[in-house]
Amino acid sequence: MEKITRKGKRPLIIIDELQALAEIYFNGGRELLNEMFNFFVAMTKESHLCHVLIASSDGYFIERLYNDSKLRKTSELFEVDYLPKEDIVYWLNNLEKESNITDFTLTSEQIEYVWEHFGGSIWEISNLLGQFLKVCQDGMVPQEEMERVVARYVMQARSYFEEYAGLKKHRHSFFSEVNKSLAKGFFKETDLVALVESGVFTEDGLREELNGLVQKNFFYYNPTRAEYKLQGRSMEIGLGMFLHEVDAVRA
Repeated sequence: MEKITRKGKRPLIIIDELQALAEIYFNGGRELLNEMFNFFVAMTKESHLCHVLIASSDGYFIERLYNDSKLRKTSELFEVDYLPKEDIVYWLNNLEKESNITDFTLTSEQIEYVWEHFGGSIWEISNLLGQFLKVCQDGMVPQEEMERVVARYVMQARSYFEEYAGLKKHRHSFFSEVNKSLAKGFFKETDLVALVESGVFTEDGLREELNGLVQKNFFYYNPTRAEYKLQGRSMEIGLGMFLHEVDAVRA
């Protein structure tokens, strides 16, 4: 590091999915993460030898690190979100340039259809384009084939909620309260206060449920605003389908 710095360069250390190293101890019970961050602080704040970028898909984990370590006054949180609509529209209008796809093009209506079901989820849309390559005909994707492929993804998202909730009524109530708050695009713990007041959850039990669903990638948690979102538009649709079916059975 010192040799590189003397050449006028500043190294950048990137560690992704850091939560995989949580709860690891060594040498008499010292926590690995704590020792790592002591080293990072020494290399950055004290010695100015490099920058360190830590990434995690678990917002609760990032918040715990930020609050419990020496990072509060020595670091900055960055949010990595889904792409905005204008980027998705540009991408899907330029498949040859951006994805090397020449077998088909999408109509503006089909691009809107993809956006409505997947939002800015890059991975899901990339995978979707791969499925379209299997069903395209004469330089286009037949609408009925597109709807069939998309429906399979949405049904899979619905099944996630069904498998998780099972016959547990408290989880049905939980997802119902979450769904009521999604019109604004996110929800907070305070939006779920009725679940505590009615005795469905204790405060600690509710936070444990939220934490577990963040770790399972049902929800995304933004620690800077204490806000939750579902993990993508397909999960929003899947949740709505699941609750609609539950209500139909109860009726």
